[in-house]
Amino acid sequence: MSASCSRHRYRSSVLVLLGCALAACSALPRIGGQNLPPDTAPKMPPVYRDLADIPDPPPISAPDSNAAAIQALAAERERAAEAAEALSRQPFTMPDPATPPGP
Repeated sequence: MSASCSRHRYRSSVLVLLGCALAACSALPRIGGQNLPPDTAPKMPPVYRDLADIPDPPPISAPDSNAAAIQALAAERERAAEAAEALSRQPFTMPDPATPPGP
Protein backbone atom coordinates (compact mmCIF):
# COMPACT_ATOMS: atom_id res chain seq x y z
CA MET A 1 0.00 0.00 0.00
CA SER A 2 1.44 3.37 -0.92
CA ALA A 3 1.99 6.16 1.58
CA SER A 4 -0.51 8.48 -0.13
CA CYS A 5 -3.22 5.78 0.03
CA SER A 6 -2.64 5.22 3.74
CA ARG A 7 -2.65 8.99 4.37
CA HIS A 8 -5.93 9.28 2.49
CA ARG A 9 -7.43 6.42 4.50
CA TYR A 10 -6.19 8.03 7.74
CA ARG A 11 -7.65 11.42 6.81
CA SER A 12 -10.97 9.94 5.78
CA SER A 13 -11.23 7.95 9.02
CA VAL A 14 -10.41 11.07 11.04
CA LEU A 15 -13.13 12.98 9.17
CA VAL A 16 -15.66 10.19 9.82
CA LEU A 17 -14.83 10.17 13.54
CA LEU A 18 -15.07 13.96 13.69
CA GLY A 19 -18.44 13.83 11.95
CA CYS A 20 -19.72 11.22 14.39
CA ALA A 21 -18.53 13.28 17.35
CA LEU A 22 -20.25 16.39 16.02
CA ALA A 23 -23.45 14.45 15.32
CA ALA A 24 -23.46 13.14 18.88
CA CYS A 25 -23.31 16.71 20.21
CA SER A 26 -26.11 18.00 17.99
CA ALA A 27 -28.98 17.20 20.38
CA LEU A 28 -30.00 19.25 23.39
CA PRO A 29 -28.14 18.29 26.57
CA ARG A 30 -29.93 16.06 29.08
CA ILE A 31 -29.76 16.21 32.86
CA GLY A 32 -31.35 13.34 34.76
CA GLY A 33 -32.96 12.02 31.58
CA GLN A 34 -34.80 15.29 30.89
CA ASN A 35 -34.03 17.65 28.03
CA LEU A 36 -32.89 21.10 29.00
CA PRO A 37 -35.07 23.87 27.60
CA PRO A 38 -33.71 25.72 24.60
CA ASP A 39 -31.99 29.04 25.17
CA THR A 40 -34.68 31.69 25.65
CA ALA A 41 -32.32 34.67 25.83
CA PRO A 42 -33.41 37.48 23.52
CA LYS A 43 -31.50 37.48 20.25
CA MET A 44 -29.69 40.63 19.23
CA PRO A 45 -30.81 42.12 15.92
CA PRO A 46 -28.30 41.77 13.08
CA VAL A 47 -25.79 44.56 12.65
CA TYR A 48 -25.52 45.73 9.08
CA ARG A 49 -22.39 47.33 7.69
CA ASP A 50 -22.51 51.02 6.89
CA LEU A 51 -22.22 51.42 3.13
CA ALA A 52 -20.14 54.56 3.61
CA ASP A 53 -17.35 52.42 5.12
CA ILE A 54 -16.93 50.21 2.04
CA PRO A 55 -13.75 51.24 0.20
CA ASP A 56 -13.64 52.08 -3.49
CA PRO A 57 -12.74 49.22 -5.83
CA PRO A 58 -9.07 48.98 -6.83
CA PRO A 59 -8.08 50.65 -10.08
CA ILE A 60 -8.10 48.52 -13.20
CA SER A 61 -4.58 47.99 -14.52
CA ALA A 62 -3.65 48.71 -18.10
CA PRO A 63 -3.82 45.85 -20.62
CA ASP A 64 -0.13 46.32 -21.45
CA SER A 65 0.95 45.69 -17.86
CA ASN A 66 -1.35 42.65 -17.70
CA ALA A 67 0.20 41.24 -20.88
CA ALA A 68 3.71 41.83 -19.50
CA ALA A 69 2.81 40.04 -16.25
CA ILE A 70 1.31 37.13 -18.20
CA GLN A 71 4.47 36.80 -20.29
CA ALA A 72 6.72 36.96 -17.22
CA LEU A 73 4.68 34.28 -15.44
CA ALA A 74 4.68 32.05 -18.52
CA ALA A 75 8.47 32.40 -18.82
CA GLU A 76 8.88 31.57 -15.12
CA ARG A 77 6.66 28.51 -15.52
CA GLU A 78 8.77 27.36 -18.47
CA ARG A 79 12.01 27.83 -16.50
CA ALA A 80 10.56 25.87 -13.57
CA ALA A 81 9.49 23.03 -15.90
CA GLU A 82 12.97 22.92 -17.47
CA ALA A 83 14.60 22.85 -14.02
CA ALA A 84 12.30 20.03 -12.92
CA GLU A 85 13.08 18.07 -16.07
CA ALA A 86 16.82 18.59 -15.55
CA LEU A 87 16.54 17.38 -11.95
CA SER A 88 14.56 14.31 -12.97
CA ARG A 89 17.27 13.35 -15.49
CA GLN A 90 20.08 13.45 -12.90
CA PRO A 91 21.12 10.09 -11.51
CA PHE A 92 20.35 9.31 -7.89
CA THR A 93 22.21 6.76 -5.84
CA MET A 94 20.78 5.51 -2.62
CA PRO A 95 23.08 6.07 0.38
CA ASP A 96 24.49 3.08 2.19
CA PRO A 97 22.04 2.22 5.01
CA ALA A 98 24.94 1.39 7.34
CA THR A 99 26.28 4.96 7.13
CA PRO A 100 25.00 7.09 10.05
CA PRO A 101 23.32 10.35 9.08
CA GLY A 102 25.04 13.64 9.67
CA PRO A 103 28.28 15.33 8.61
